[in-house]
Amino acid sequence: MESLVREMQDPENGVPVRQQKMFLTSIPYAFMGYDLIEWLMDHLSIEESEALNIANQLCFHGYFFPVNDTKSLVVKDDSSLYRFQTPYYWPWQHKAPDNVENLKGKWEFISMQAEEQVRLAKERKKGDKIVGDSQERAYWRVHRPPPGQFTPLEPCPVPLRDRQGIKPKKKNVEDYQREVDYLQKSLGRTRMKMSQACESLVTYSETFAEFDFFLHPVLPSNPWVTEDLTFWQLNSAIVDIPTEKRVKRWAISIEELVSDPTGLGEFTTFLEKEYSHENIRFWLAVTKLKRSAQSQVAGRVNEIYE
Repeated sequence: MESLVREMQDPENGVPVRQQKMFLTSIPYAFMGYDLIEWLMDHLSIEESEALNIANQLCFHGYFFPVNDTKSLVVKDDSSLYRFQTPYYWPWQHKAPDNVENLKGKWEFISMQAEEQVRLAKERKKGDKIVGDSQERAYWRVHRPPPGQFTPLEPCPVPLRDRQGIKPKKKNVEDYQREVDYLQKSLGRTRMKMSQACESLVTYSETFAEFDFFLHPVLPSNPWVTEDLTFWQLNSAIVDIPTEKRVKRWAISIEELVSDPTGLGEFTTFLEKEYSHENIRFWLAVTKLKRSAQSQVAGRVNEIYE
């Protein structure tokens, strides 16, 4: 991340940094959001969405900060102004901020330092004041964010035993046997990559989105909020003429078709014309067998065989 930020700060080939105007105030050494996104797209050969994601991650880690937005560390692809954070405040070389309890004995030094900062603040220009205030707020938002806010610098919440000086419990034969049994059971389980699972979930959501009445309005009208009962009449269990959306759902899978009484009836009529009615009867019988209690399995298997 830091090597990428250093390339951004290159005076010749980096992100264009110059004095920017914000209302009537001049902000020195600032750059705009769309200049940053465009530089990432050209330099890394990536799309806009990925460039925006990388820019946000760098901002979350405190490598640069927004000048005029003191409430969040978000990069926008517009003319919003940003400044690179001083390398002294980069996460890799900065320790955790001191706690108040550790500063009780340094109160006189803190007071003197605060008075000196107030004196210097009065002498600074308005643009420098805005930059300094944004820089300080960005630092504390990264290193000590408000409760409930996301921070990429959060340490692992589970303490390690070796760091606490506690020796781990010595395993016996039963512990190792339990671990071996667990791993053997794990080998028999099917596994799927997270990327494949996400793609399947997205595909499923896209397929059934138009049939979700939370996402698409009920047609012709919602009978729960109107006195029109046409929707229930068109989508009752058995109808003479099914709606176009209903037929379209049958085409998704055989399960969608046979789970609809009207669809099952239409499919059965078609198979009777093709002299293959026994196929749907066998399929329904096996599906019923899968849902049967253990005591009913033997009898239904014999029925299917007969």
